[in-house]
Amino acid sequence: MELRQLRYLNILAEAGSFHRAAHWLGLRQPALSQSIRALEMDIGVQLVTRTSSGSRLTAAGSAFLSEAQRILAALDAAAVIARTTASRGSAPMRLGIAADAATGWMAKALQAFLHGNPEYGVVVYGGSLQNLLAMLDNGHLDLCLLPFIDPIGNATTEPLWREDVHLALPATHPLAAEPSVDVRRLADELLLVGSVEYDSMAARLLLDACYSVGVKPRITTALPHQEVRLALVAAGFGIAVLPASNQSLVTAIGITSRPLTPPLVMTIAAVWPATGLVPSAQHFIKVARSFETGPRIDGGAGL
Repeated sequence: MELRQLRYLNILAEAGSFHRAAHWLGLRQPALSQSIRALEMDIGVQLVTRTSSGSRLTAAGSAFLSEAQRILAALDAAAVIARTTASRGSAPMRLGIAADAATGWMAKALQAFLHGNPEYGVVVYGGSLQNLLAMLDNGHLDLCLLPFIDPIGNATTEPLWREDVHLALPATHPLAAEPSVDVRRLADELLLVGSVEYDSMAARLLLDACYSVGVKPRITTALPHQEVRLALVAAGFGIAVLPASNQSLVTAIGITSRPLTPPLVMTIAAVWPATGLVPSAQHFIKVARSFETGPRIDGGAGL
């Protein structure tokens, strides 16, 4: 098994046909077919099946590619880390950021860290809370930013800041005319969520608040990408939750945000391995702590 075969399979899955994948890769189609067949022989199962309209992965192929993509991502990250270390003289901080922690306040803290510590680079990883914590536990991350969860195995957790959770809705929505939105007004609204299994802490807070007063909002199937949820909000398809410090990022596309009654607040924490903080992570946390008494993000609240 060769690394190039994994990359070929990844491109083939995206392209949907051997002809298109070969064109993207700059290969002759027979060469690509031969490489995929050799990979299948090494593994001992069929990974790809040809169809009248192109090709598709078998169930075994999809399962294999899912794991192979982690390998490819890790190798790509390793190359970035090597280049950053060579250019800066020190290894970059490997930072995991959960979706709920990707806020305006986080952006300000990361910007200040990079500006004030040019000797350090950063390699950023996204993913679910479970995947990020697994990477932290396996030594693949130096630091994670995520909604506060207590306890988290053997890791060390420090709350850094609080984010007010607002409702994101079209600027033309009737509720946008009100200074705040009572959760009891959401019974007839379609809520766009990242995961119906509470993968998003912000969505979980809103749903819990609704259920506590007997309101059961209509919920979409899982829409994992925030860009899709916000585009649907802008189109008037439904409503979503949004960290208050992100409001300036979405105003231009016709979305406004309103605080909720009762107020919803989410704490963002830094989590690091039991082995301790690497120097770059220590500096980042120092910068993040400064925002308690430093610049205030509009809509955010310090600890």
